[in-house]
Amino acid sequence: MFKIARIVAGILFAGSVMALIGPLIGEVIATLPPIFSKQGINPLGLLQLPYEVVEFPTSDSLTLRGWFIPSGASDSPAIVYAPGTGHDQTSGLHIVRALHEAGYHLLLFSYRGHGESDGNELGFTYGEAESVDLDAAVTFLSERKRIERIGVIGFSAGASTAILSAARNSRIDAVVAAAPFASISEIWRTNSPSIMPGWYQDWTMRMAELRKGFKRENVEPISVIHQISPRPILIVQGEADRRVTVSQAEKLFASAGSPRELWVVKDATHSMVHEQALVSLEPQIIAFLDNALQHTQTTAQIALAGQPAKNQRVVAVQ
Repeated sequence: MFKIARIVAGILFAGSVMALIGPLIGEVIATLPPIFSKQGINPLGLLQLPYEVVEFPTSDSLTLRGWFIPSGASDSPAIVYAPGTGHDQTSGLHIVRALHEAGYHLLLFSYRGHGESDGNELGFTYGEAESVDLDAAVTFLSERKRIERIGVIGFSAGASTAILSAARNSRIDAVVAAAPFASISEIWRTNSPSIMPGWYQDWTMRMAELRKGFKRENVEPISVIHQISPRPILIVQGEADRRVTVSQAEKLFASAGSPRELWVVKDATHSMVHEQALVSLEPQIIAFLDNALQHTQTTAQIALAGQPAKNQRVVAVQ
């Protein structure tokens, strides 16, 4: 009987430990970078577009690496793609061709610890360090490539990263934020199991802060988004997104200054915003960027600006 009691106690103890550390392990796994192949065919080469393998430093002395796809004209504006959680520069490949054909330079790069960039692979900070990396990418385009007009397209944590960077970086002239979260505290609650008490959610976030060296108050896009104005921002949100909810997009929109636009994509989940909406909305997104970054536009481009596709609804445009 005593032996059985010891076994039961051991099982209960092990279960308690797993319940305690399970979410911490899950957070580490969810933010790991993908495996970046350094061998074989560069996937960008499959698009049959000219490109350069580039590297540039961050303000804290790391070297980031990526691909620069030049436009046909040296004075064209540029677009930087900011990847989401657990993604690297390859996650922006699906938007390259349309933007290149629209006359834009493009920069796809990997955050610290991702792809071939320097840094800790376990150190993703949800936008604090990643916005420093985005600042470095913009500096590279501005100072090394002498590009004067720069826009950013970001997805998920990359969208929030774009907001954090643009709020303090006047070199960013326009932002397309696809599924951005309003604050790390809110996204942490949204993605935690419903049975997890609030104090435990706070503890797990605190452990992530200590381990990765970031502060939650530095990952609050909703607190700084107003600083982007008078530069334009477009928020694209999935109506069926359960990871980053519509309410977060609406809060960000309400806090942003003009000009601002919010498009909600009917029936789109979080992944669908990245995989489908950014592609199906390419003409409208390009028109938005043209309006912000290009010196001249065609009548058709002007007509498209701010007009989402048929399966979208514009919540607000100001």
